[in-house]
Amino acid sequence: MTATVDFDQFRLRRFVEALQRMNELEVHEERVALLDLSRTIEASSKATLFKKAGPEQHELVAAVSGSRRRIAAAFGTDERGLTAEVMRRLGKLWPIVEVASQDAPVHAVVHTGDQIDLTTLPFHLQHEEDGGVYISSALDFTVDPVTGKRNVGCRRLMLHGRREVTTNLTNVSDLQRMLKEALARGERLPVSFVIGVHPIDFCAAQMQMPVDEFELVGALRQSSLPMVRGITNGVLAPADAEMILEGFLGEGGYREMDGPYGEFWGLYGSMHIDPIFQVTAITMRSDVLHQTVLHGSAQLARSETSQMTAIIAEMIATRLLRGAGIEPVAVHAVPSAPIFQQIRVALRRADAGKARTAINALFQGPGMKHIVVVDDDIDIFSDEDVSWAMATRFHAGRDLVLADDLRGFYEDPTADAQGQLAKMGFDVTAPAGAEARIKGRRPRPPRPDGAPRFNSVRDALAQGPKTFGQLMASLGSRDGRELALALGELRRRGELGRLPDGEYALNEAK
Repeated sequence: MTATVDFDQFRLRRFVEALQRMNELEVHEERVALLDLSRTIEASSKATLFKKAGPEQHELVAAVSGSRRRIAAAFGTDERGLTAEVMRRLGKLWPIVEVASQDAPVHAVVHTGDQIDLTTLPFHLQHEEDGGVYISSALDFTVDPVTGKRNVGCRRLMLHGRREVTTNLTNVSDLQRMLKEALARGERLPVSFVIGVHPIDFCAAQMQMPVDEFELVGALRQSSLPMVRGITNGVLAPADAEMILEGFLGEGGYREMDGPYGEFWGLYGSMHIDPIFQVTAITMRSDVLHQTVLHGSAQLARSETSQMTAIIAEMIATRLLRGAGIEPVAVHAVPSAPIFQQIRVALRRADAGKARTAINALFQGPGMKHIVVVDDDIDIFSDEDVSWAMATRFHAGRDLVLADDLRGFYEDPTADAQGQLAKMGFDVTAPAGAEARIKGRRPRPPRPDGAPRFNSVRDALAQGPKTFGQLMASLGSRDGRELALALGELRRRGELGRLPDGEYALNEAK
């Protein structure tokens, strides 16, 4: 079976090379101090590749998932079709393929025992008031020792010693539940942290679904995930990853302070107590490519967490709307409003009367506290289009929907002490019948319209009133000035009139 596994197809390094071909990668050949990484990463709108990071001169890449275009490229689609493509792939789980250690690229280099030294890895200060240096790009792979459920999640790691890190386990998650149950049994929990993976794997790790999450990674890849068993903890982890930290959580329970850290809200999270992860092995590719993520910065629209969770928010919103009997034309979670907070929905004009139903359905979703519903002539991915619609179609006394005492998202800075807050919906659909008159229609560029059907302006108007553009189309004119002269002649003869919305008409037809 190993002979048929393509360990390069979903390798991070291969995706980074694809980004360079797309002109989505900024490369730094010079030496860069670890302290300077985050400032350089945040200054670029592209993914960033450092050839010589830190005194060890590591090769390190950042922000590979920092734009919708880059994530769409990972899924082989475009930005507007991204969420639909992800949802389509979720329809079929793919079984994993276990490969032998000697065949796994991530086991090319193995450090155990006294060889383990986490201080040789590119942990770095990511925000100026963080509590320490971090690796922010780890995915955790573990198996519930009681139920056998296989789980994948996203974690940051704070350096505490040559073999010790903390990881954030304050929020409710499957991994937190597994650890607390292990602690109650007086056991350690085997975990492997995988660092350096394809964006598809990151997307899978941010989903919480009642399925085998190892197979979920394969579903999004549309290919069986090759996995190798840990040398020291027996945990299966991706064999095509760049690096794995094997070890155990739980020795001593929750006992070390983690943070502060620049969180997904674009604000610092306070210190909290977390468990220690004891590293028992470091394995990596022979040409390992290290990875860090842009997270919790002032550039939230480019934050990898914001971009990834926007896709998940769009999937949840689509399901909520369908559950309410509404099929949206498009759904967009705005990444600069992090973690599910602002959802835009476009409805077909015939469904505009369901705008309030849509808003109330989305109020039940996680976060989702600002809902904007527009007609499908508005591009919900365009701030300019949405701002125009807000300015010309939204009447605050009529179209604002408020709901109070709803549950906020985890650590929402606007929630009260019980985690409750108010949510707000904007019905930005045009009033019924608005397009029946010229003042309710949006200006568009003229379009050619087939072959000429009339020989003169008078013949065209004899068949009924027409706009100037319709006259040009019906006469096959690509200029229009000659038609202005012909209309002027009809006007001088007293034969031409105008209708209230600007159409030209012959007086006897008017």
